[in-house]
Amino acid sequence: MRLLLLGAALLCSFNALAAFPPSTDTAYMPKPGYPAELVDVVGDARISLNIHNDGSVTDVKVLSATHEAFAVAAKAAAEHWRFEPWEVTADAPAVIDAQNTMIFSPASAPNQFLNAQEVVHNMLFQPCSALNEELALFRKSYPKQPLSSAPTFAKTSAALLLPVFASQPDSQKGMTLNHQLIDALPDIVRRCEAQPARMYSSVLPKELQKVFGIPG
Repeated sequence: MRLLLLGAALLCSFNALAAFPPSTDTAYMPKPGYPAELVDVVGDARISLNIHNDGSVTDVKVLSATHEAFAVAAKAAAEHWRFEPWEVTADAPAVIDAQNTMIFSPASAPNQFLNAQEVVHNMLFQPCSALNEELALFRKSYPKQPLSSAPTFAKTSAALLLPVFASQPDSQKGMTLNHQLIDALPDIVRRCEAQPARMYSSVLPKELQKVFGIPG
């Protein structure tokens, strides 16, 4: 089994815009068990959770998943996560609303990193028509979730936060770029709906296209 925690730097709630993500360097984050029936299937699951200042985790929820078994495995693992405790201050609240995307890659994949790169590449170069269909299903299935939790947008956010996928120099730059993505989501959706034959990558803001190495 191979599994990549693509959102290794936890995404704080986009509504709160908190600048205090708990460090994953000292976190206990066991990986999910790989569903036996999906041993040769690539997929992903996105979860939300509350992280408390004593390091505990509560309210783990699945926001989206490519397969129900991935959703179950991701939720079960995240419920056992623990983080380094912190002191509550004005800049470090007692509870952090976080999100994380997990990409499941089969053990048969020759290289975990290259497989994850392929997932990101396929996401960026999917046609807008595919994104439109995804968003229609997402809104029907998760009517109370924000656009940022839709699978494509969640994976784009996670990729921006990992320098290995986007050519940004540090995590703070990644957070800045991620906020730009969130602000641009309504426009991205409108442009894709108006031009379904376009590629998703072509409707991203120019700065995001640049960090992903997409020709302007």
